[in-house]
Amino acid sequence: MITLSYNKELKVAIIGSSDSDLQPAIKELENQGIERIYLGSEVSLNKGLTYTTNRTILIRNSEVNEFIGKTLV
Repeated sequence: MITLSYNKELKVAIIGSSDSDLQPAIKELENQGIERIYLGSEVSLNKGLTYTTNRTILIRNSEVNEFIGKTLV
């Protein structure tokens, strides 16, 4: 992500992880003026990532259940 942002090859980063270790990289994307979207799961939502990204898209358990056709814990 960082290399792409420095090379002006990235306009939007969609973060599909709830790992807090990404915070420094996401902050650097912010410094580079890159839009940051956090794609989070209802099961493991990372509140810190919701604060350091421009937008959060939450995937709900019911949506996953409907997609795969069974119930998740």
